[in-house]
Amino acid sequence: MERVDATINVPSTSLKKTKKIPQSVSYPVGILAILLFVWELCGRLNLIDPFMFSWPSKIFVEAQDFFSTGEIFKHLAVSGMEVGFGFAMSLIGIPIGLMMGYWKKLELAFDPYVTALYTTPMIALTPLFVLWFGLETLSKVMMVFALSIFPILINTMAGVKMTDVSLIKAARSYGASERQMFKEVIFPSAIPFIITGIRLGIGRALIAVVVAEMLAGNIGIGYAIRHASELFQTAEYLAYVVVLMILSVLLTELLKIFEKKLAPWRDR
Repeated sequence: MERVDATINVPSTSLKKTKKIPQSVSYPVGILAILLFVWELCGRLNLIDPFMFSWPSKIFVEAQDFFSTGEIFKHLAVSGMEVGFGFAMSLIGIPIGLMMGYWKKLELAFDPYVTALYTTPMIALTPLFVLWFGLETLSKVMMVFALSIFPILINTMAGVKMTDVSLIKAARSYGASERQMFKEVIFPSAIPFIITGIRLGIGRALIAVVVAEMLAGNIGIGYAIRHASELFQTAEYLAYVVVLMILSVLLTELLKIFEKKLAPWRDR
């Protein structure tokens, strides 16, 4: 009996692996879903006093209300402007940190003052900032600047110090100028540290603007939180806090994307 060999043509598309959700997304989302479920269940079973706290569904309803009325956008616009101006000013910490990290004499001269100011509880000085700069936008901008500059500066210094000495020696042996040294060796090596400093600075900037608006403001996210807490509207209060948390996460993720574009060799 003659043997017949049959070949089956399998479409190439079927051999392609299905794309999996990255663990950096699936793990946090899974944990969040579990936490929200347990939290909501506790609220539904009356294990949470609504006067003292709230649960996801009620917080979501409150968030829908102030998004539908547009109230949140008014506060976000003011707070965003204050954070934007103050944080942009704080980026001066990058060149200062590069210089202090590279030139030892500058570090010896100014490092004690940087450490002293960084460890100073700036939040406690909010009334002083109001006294100096008034009740309007300037006092909030300066609070953001004062709190966010030092993480950027200190992390930039650390990045410079972590630069491979052999790279610096090699650049000098090829006759690199100080400008070329900073541009081609020092700055690229310090980029991950600078990004980390910016991430920490954003967190401190958000804290600064909220506290400043809570103590001396009539508009902004901080004022909205204070107003809701004074009226014991716990769900609304927490809804504003959740909005801030989401914004901070989004800003952090944007910074990660920016770091990958700026320093792709650091991506793992």
